[in-house]
Amino acid sequence: MLQQTQVSRIVTRYGEFLEQFPTLGHVAQAKPTRVMEAWDGLGYYARARNLHKLAVQITDGGRAVERSLPADPAQLRKLPGIGAYTAGAVASFAYERRSALVDTNVARVLKRAFVPQVDVKSTNGHKVVWQIAESILPRTGRATWTHNQALMELGALVCTARVAHCQRCPVRSLCRSASKPGTAATP
Repeated sequence: MLQQTQVSRIVTRYGEFLEQFPTLGHVAQAKPTRVMEAWDGLGYYARARNLHKLAVQITDGGRAVERSLPADPAQLRKLPGIGAYTAGAVASFAYERRSALVDTNVARVLKRAFVPQVDVKSTNGHKVVWQIAESILPRTGRATWTHNQALMELGALVCTARVAHCQRCPVRSLCRSASKPGTAATP
């Protein structure tokens, strides 16, 4: 639900959805239209369709005992609706695996801190930011969990799209955007 949707929009809906579908087996056994109805109002309905497909695949149509999602990001990417970010997030947060993730907030932080001249929306810029994210990962999965969460929070609360609050940024001494006096960080 959080893919491309703000937390404030899904807070109550998440609980309601879990009441209807407490497990992937429940999602798999439901008709796709029922899953879509439960998703109504959240937009990006391909996410609901992919969630249903993923649930069917993981549970063999709801008939088999539910398997866990894979812990390996490459295996996760093979599932419907799972892209690089979601695979990294699941591997890192659910399984404490050493795995990079880059959402909009993380991309902004990495751009400002390391490569202010790069357009992160371009194909090359996207690759550069992912390479940086992978290169700065801590050595262990547990530390990676904290690292990834910190990058996301830094982008959401300090190094925001509208204002880079450099004066209170914990990485300002290393940041290439904040290091030049009199210049503001750019989105």
